[in-house]
Amino acid sequence: MSSPRWLLQIQATIWRCLMNIGFGLNSLQSPRTPSYDSIKSFRTGTYAFTGPGHQLNLYFYLPKDFDAKRRKYPVVVNFHGGGFTLGSATDDRRWAAAVLNETTAIFVSVEYRLAPEYPFPICVQDGCEAVLHLAANCEEYGIDPERIALTGFSAGANLAFTVPLMLQNLFGIDCASSDRLPGSPSFRIVSIVSFYPVTDFRISRPSKRASSKRPEKSLPRIVTNLFDASYMPDPANVSSPFASPSAASDDMLRQALPFENIAIYCCEWDMLHAEGTMFARRMEKLGKQVEHETIPEAVHAFDKLPRPMGVDPRIGPIYHKACTILARALDTKSLKASAAI
Repeated sequence: MSSPRWLLQIQATIWRCLMNIGFGLNSLQSPRTPSYDSIKSFRTGTYAFTGPGHQLNLYFYLPKDFDAKRRKYPVVVNFHGGGFTLGSATDDRRWAAAVLNETTAIFVSVEYRLAPEYPFPICVQDGCEAVLHLAANCEEYGIDPERIALTGFSAGANLAFTVPLMLQNLFGIDCASSDRLPGSPSFRIVSIVSFYPVTDFRISRPSKRASSKRPEKSLPRIVTNLFDASYMPDPANVSSPFASPSAASDDMLRQALPFENIAIYCCEWDMLHAEGTMFARRMEKLGKQVEHETIPEAVHAFDKLPRPMGVDPRIGPIYHKACTILARALDTKSLKASAAI
């Protein structure tokens, strides 16, 4: 029997409070994480989806040399994790710092709406609206819309794939096409970097847990049950490619995702390790150039856990590898390496 929505909302509120405490402790670890430079808000429903609209916040982290009047900057659009139920746009400040230090990009973190208040597909739609808004207002923000990268963690890593899949479906064009629907902004996604992504809701939680090398190290059932019931109240949606990118057809994946500069980093002791690895291998078979790596003896969200002895030493090297991929994609204008939407 499924839990009533009001009960899920109470549970989510409690877990959000606990998560905020954890991230507060994480931010105190040395080196300290930077604060965002500004928050830009816009109303959804302008570009792709009809309805009453919602005020969506974008958190901007700017390069030290930022000057929108003198040049246009590539942009990294980031989606935080939290099972589509928890988390906030400021959770990935350490990742933002790495991107600012190692690339020339603006970093924008999306405060998408959360379940159970806003179940699937609301957050995917919010992600699409964010990309479209940035592209349509590129002059104001100093953004080069031909150099956009998507990044994310866990649920956010899922959005890094499902957002371009939904955008491609909305606009119905091939990645090699230069055509646009009337009134749609022009932009190009040149890279996707995902950390421990959710890629297949069709696989049951017991099966995912059983596939883990260390099931006892997986997220507790009380948390995963909350995530699944909150985000996916209708079981029929698990087969949607906008929920499970692994459910997308080969043609959808070919058209929606970049040809190269895709990275998938999985955690060895994570219940999502097997599905992330399978998704990476499938994209390789489709001819895409994918950087896939398993982080040894790492649990889910290892880089977000507070540690009394300081920041996990594995974070720096893996973030550096990811930033190298971003820099290669964003700091050149190779159209071959990109997917046009």
